[in-house]
Amino acid sequence: MNTENNKPESIESVNTDKNMHISDPEYISKVINQFILNDDKTHLKVAAHASAARSQHYNREHILHALTNIQLTFKPRYIPGQTVNVNTEEFKLALMESMAKLDKVAIPKTMNQIDSRTIDFVEMIFGVFIRDKNISDIIKSLLLLIQIPILKISLTDSNFFNNDTHPARHVLNSIAHLGIGIEDTESTLYQTIHYIIDQLLHSFDNNIVAFITAKASLDRLSDIQKNKFIKTENHTQHLIAIEYTQQLVLKELKHYTSNIKIPKELQPLILSHWSTLMFHRFISYGKDSIEWREAVGILRLLVKSFNPINKKDEWVALRSIYKGIVNCIRSSLNNTRQNKEKIFIATSNLNNYYFSKLCNSEFFSSKNNDSDDEDTEFILFNTLYDNYTSDIEPSPFDLQAENSKSSITNMPEVIKINEWFEVFTDYSHPVRRLKLSSIMDVQATLIFVDYMGNKVIEKDLESFITELKNDQSRLINDHSIFEYALSMVIISIAAIN
Repeated sequence: MNTENNKPESIESVNTDKNMHISDPEYISKVINQFILNDDKTHLKVAAHASAARSQHYNREHILHALTNIQLTFKPRYIPGQTVNVNTEEFKLALMESMAKLDKVAIPKTMNQIDSRTIDFVEMIFGVFIRDKNISDIIKSLLLLIQIPILKISLTDSNFFNNDTHPARHVLNSIAHLGIGIEDTESTLYQTIHYIIDQLLHSFDNNIVAFITAKASLDRLSDIQKNKFIKTENHTQHLIAIEYTQQLVLKELKHYTSNIKIPKELQPLILSHWSTLMFHRFISYGKDSIEWREAVGILRLLVKSFNPINKKDEWVALRSIYKGIVNCIRSSLNNTRQNKEKIFIATSNLNNYYFSKLCNSEFFSSKNNDSDDEDTEFILFNTLYDNYTSDIEPSPFDLQAENSKSSITNMPEVIKINEWFEVFTDYSHPVRRLKLSSIMDVQATLIFVDYMGNKVIEKDLESFITELKNDQSRLINDHSIFEYALSMVIISIAAIN
């Protein structure tokens, strides 16, 4: 029997929602019994002829002994693209040969129907594992290694298929979950999982202790891996946030200073001190915060104040508010962790620049150089600030951010942070199994990391949506593989009965 091409073929046409599980123990038992016993009358026939058939069939102990005998030598391997990876008839033949050698009989016996169909059922489940695209290829090979222990459990534990907390089922699910992003057999995580499986194969007889031990080891490994991943991913996200914010601040500075010649003595104030303030405000408060808008508004006001004075009203306005500009900038910078002495020097240079600009202007006159009182200066500063920060066309950054916000709001529901995807890289390399770690909302950029939490690739949102539509990239369902496989087999069997 070819498990991959037999009855479970009907699985492909059923709903494969990852939350779909068969949870009714009575229903599961009924379907499995119908499959193993073939029909309701078979059970009666088996009971009536048990003693007569005993001499013709290997008993359960013989089968378990033979399975133990080949447990370490039977090492199937998943080969991508191969039509048959789980061949039940070939496996049964090897098992029968092993039992014949152990029994030392001239005429080989056969396997009774219940044991034979139980093996068929388990192999059908492994067939689903092999077809499950959500399981990585190298993890499928690891799962195939524990077929025999799972067969022995299914033959000795009548509650195995009904008990969703069974350690053996937990082991299968944990292996697939831990390996969801593994692509390299040389990785430490893969090697550790392989070691746990190897220990299971060497220690498992017919009791549950070996699976309990493997479960504990995998749980411990999962906790260690999770903590390592979180630590690395957090560091990765921090570095990405810094990189993107630096780019953003640089773009803002370039936009507002592109047509302005910044006096040399004021360049440190804008390009170093004020850009640092903008960086930290964006990191701390975000693009839509009052703090960020205020920083950009003051930058606009500061840059505009570098324009030549062409009218008397402009001279009067600058003379009235320049001290307010200097004090506002100095106060804002002093609330940062920057060097206070350098801040004082930079803002003093700004004050001297304004004073020199006013004195050297053709509109300068000692008669109208009297200082305004502080209240008037404050009102003039705020009035000019409002005039310079309202009614201004959005910068390219603002327009990009608005478009990005719209794209993110309307993106497909399947695109969610913490989901795993097979991600298209280019036509010369295979897809990568990566986790969506973060979405940069300013540029609608998706950041993908590997199973260790390191950044691998970033994708433009619209490009990634196109890849999903073209099946170049796809979502990976991180589901409980045993429950999913059991559901698929039960549905398949029930559909033909």
